[in-house]
Amino acid sequence: MSRERLLPDIVPISASSLEMWRRCPREYFNKYVLGLPESDSGSSPDFGNLVHAMLERIHRDGSCRDDAHVEEVLALHGIESDGAMAGIVERHAQRCPSPAEHAKHELEIARFHRLPPPMFMGTGRLDAVWQHDGLLEVRDYKTGSVVTERIADDPRARLQAWLAASIAERLGLVLRVRYEHLAAEIDDDPEPFEPDADDLEAIDEELRTTAAAIQTAAADHAFPGVAEAEVCGYCRYRSICPESAAPGVPTWPTPPDDDPDDE
Repeated sequence: MSRERLLPDIVPISASSLEMWRRCPREYFNKYVLGLPESDSGSSPDFGNLVHAMLERIHRDGSCRDDAHVEEVLALHGIESDGAMAGIVERHAQRCPSPAEHAKHELEIARFHRLPPPMFMGTGRLDAVWQHDGLLEVRDYKTGSVVTERIADDPRARLQAWLAASIAERLGLVLRVRYEHLAAEIDDDPEPFEPDADDLEAIDEELRTTAAAIQTAAADHAFPGVAEAEVCGYCRYRSICPESAAPGVPTWPTPPDDDPDDE
């Protein structure tokens, strides 16, 4: 592969890749350019994925405020009705805008930017999109701690707003992005984001600038690591990164020993 073709002409941008690029270009390079398997274990996304799946199923077949329905759905998946998941569903129900005019869950969405260059394709999965009271409300379910007071300051939420903006415009609705921190009380949720035209124009420019920076890094083969212990300590490539400030031992699975002489 030539130096100019390290990346495709249309740069892909997702919430996770955007966050990783801002955190450490070397980590981005390992995952999104080289496609390397992670060398170091980290926290499992399994519980968060389960939360998303259960909330989707609960809303698809009934109401999150129907205790009997919630208990039945959880039981069908072998989940106790008085455990952590039930508490999360209860806290979601306090925030839920249903019944709404329309709703989508786990919605895959993409938007293409052509001009001014560079070209890039933004993609994302929206946990829930509710249409109610003149709003197109994008909800992002969070199972971790609150890390920002204003969603407008989070680049991942800004990307979600940019992705959903054309849908809101087509429907003549006001766009709102909201985080639900389901391990916390409703008062702890950060301030929602209702972007106006100027906000969306600024986000478009931020994404375009990011795509240009990624293209430049690829052309120069320059994806430096941050070499900061606080960042490197959570990196899933820390044990193989020459710039890691938190070296470790790879946790790749050990292949089986098939030497017939050992039998």
